Amino acid sequence: MIPDSYFERFDTAKYRHPGRVQRALIRRFVARFHAQFVAANPVASVLEVGAGEGFLSGWLSERFPEKRFVCVDIDGQKLALLRRSFGRIETFERSAYALAFDPGTFDLVVCPEVLEHLERPGDALAEVARLRPRRAIFTVPHEPFFRLSNLLRGKNVARLGNDPEHLQLWSARAFRRLLAPEFELLDHGLAYPWQLALCAPRAGAPAGS
Repeated sequence: MIPDSYFERFDTAKYRHPGRVQRALIRRFVARFHAQFVAANPVASVLEVGAGEGFLSGWLSERFPEKRFVCVDIDGQKLALLRRSFGRIETFERSAYALAFDPGTFDLVVCPEVLEHLERPGDALAEVARLRPRRAIFTVPHEPFFRLSNLLRGKNVARLGNDPEHLQLWSARAFRRLLAPEFELLDHGLAYPWQLALCAPRAGAPAGS
């Protein structure tokens, strides 16, 4: 289980928040993510897209020191914080639409809590598929439950519970439909109020199809 001391290593508000319920939900999410990460093996190299301060890759890199971790984000300041906390993780300031790595560079690409922030999530999925990893893990809020959770705690009430930075909303069925053109779904997991998908690029399907 992730200790409170790990949360306190980060500046991001949702991790610094001391609420027991919020941390319990994050811990359950990480446990489900960890299970999919293990199921994705064999993995020697991991790319995280939209890593921010590195909450997930940092945690995993300390548990799997034999694996190479690379993180990209458009926010250079957050990447600087990541490097300060996790010096062995390689970082690059790049967009999810233009990752600029060669196909086959990574065994696993993870993209947690990113797609809902993008105007063109399908293009980002195509870019991940272009890299031809063995496996990919994507996570997004599970709607309408994510918004309902916000409403229950009085957050974003005027927006019916939707976070201002969330441009996309997906039910479980809609999420599967989003992934289908580029990826074969291997495991669709739920960790309230999020959903997680372990996938493989579709064999023979050109990236960006």
